[in-house]
Amino acid sequence: MKLIPREDEPSVIVFENGNCASLPYALDNRKTYENKLLVKDSETIVEIACYKVQKTDYICYVIKRNKNLYEIITCPIREELGDMEISKINRVKVVRADSKEAHIVGKFISADENPAIYFMWSDTTITEYDLIKKTWKTIGTVPWISTITSVSIAWMGKDHLILFGSNTDQDGAIIVAYNIILGVGSCRYPMKMYSENAKLYCFNGRIILEASNHIGMLPYVLEINRNLSSLLGSHEIKQNNHTEIANWDTPVDPLFNYPKEVKSLLKLGLTERSMCAQVIGKLVEEDDINNINQVIRKFVDVPESVLVILLNYAIKNINPASIDITNHEEFVKFCKNESKSFTLLQYLFEIVFSDAMLIPYLRNGLSLDSALFLLNYISYLLVDSDIKIDSHYESKLFDWCTLLMDSFYQQYLLTKDEKVSDVLDNVQNVVGNLIDQLTVIDSTLPMLHKIVSGTYSDPNDRETLPYTIEM
Repeated sequence: MKLIPREDEPSVIVFENGNCASLPYALDNRKTYENKLLVKDSETIVEIACYKVQKTDYICYVIKRNKNLYEIITCPIREELGDMEISKINRVKVVRADSKEAHIVGKFISADENPAIYFMWSDTTITEYDLIKKTWKTIGTVPWISTITSVSIAWMGKDHLILFGSNTDQDGAIIVAYNIILGVGSCRYPMKMYSENAKLYCFNGRIILEASNHIGMLPYVLEINRNLSSLLGSHEIKQNNHTEIANWDTPVDPLFNYPKEVKSLLKLGLTERSMCAQVIGKLVEEDDINNINQVIRKFVDVPESVLVILLNYAIKNINPASIDITNHEEFVKFCKNESKSFTLLQYLFEIVFSDAMLIPYLRNGLSLDSALFLLNYISYLLVDSDIKIDSHYESKLFDWCTLLMDSFYQQYLLTKDEKVSDVLDNVQNVVGNLIDQLTVIDSTLPMLHKIVSGTYSDPNDRETLPYTIEM
């Protein structure tokens, strides 16, 4: 027996035999449904939802007939009693015409604006059955989740499926946000433990995970604009509609200001990213920080892998392990050293990157101690540094702070090192103080507007009061 809520009508009770009725009517007449079997004893209802089509409520079941056979049942329900109109019941078998060997490992009924049922198959394919059009469609594939075990699915936002399952190595779990419009995985987050037959729910943009007799809220929020911008790449794109007659016999120089180190690579027709990776990698091996500082500024499209290599290179030369980064005074004095490594690190924060591509490199290529140093150094640049930074650079620093929090979130939670707590407390205090400053400015703006317009008057100045007292 299961209780299904409805927006403007009483909730619907679904009995094990497949019958349903509105809550008040079902409580008084439950015995009338005992002998009316809609679902056979050999069948099991695995998914239930109510959806609305043109002011008519429908009930939808996904029924498991045996190990690999599933069936969809849909039927309108009567407004007065909330029971099924048996004459209008509709049954659809769940089959794949393109693959008879694949079997279902995950299913979910979405009852939002566009009612549909989503199935994940053992070959990582996701298919959709439109409950209104009664049509099938293949959405895409999710290769990051193992299909040996069951996969839990939920709906989030307007265009995203959230999937939870075992990772491909079978040594942990993974949660994936999949954009069904673009057919791509927007976000992927590894998790330590996987639980069979876990349940996912989404409420008010938050993900709730029910597993192993426990329930908890996952600390992930779907940032659509940020994710979509990440999918476009890490470089800015400019459209040129001007027509130009090409002369193929005339050599043409690249459009970007290339350094002399890439002159030999131009003839090979390599992309800017490939040339950057080759040139910077060689300079790092040679430990030529002077040339690195000059050459990196001439590349517009810097690969995310090179960015992490340079971060590690700069941090290695800075050697933050030589001090206690939790000692604020010592850390500020240390960062005021105007070395070439600090100059390089400051420029690296300006480079445009793709979140989706950079996060895996950060997790695999950057240590936790390095991440903590970067968080502390960003806090220093925002508050304690004498370096003048504009609003664009400040925004990039906040992006980096968010990125480092996202990339090492689980390590922050699981580690018992007090240094982690000290650094995170410092970051929280810095952000809190900046927010307080914005609040003060926001409250001062009305007064400034009155001063500029000449309408401001001091409430303590009696001579400026807008009235007089005559005796």
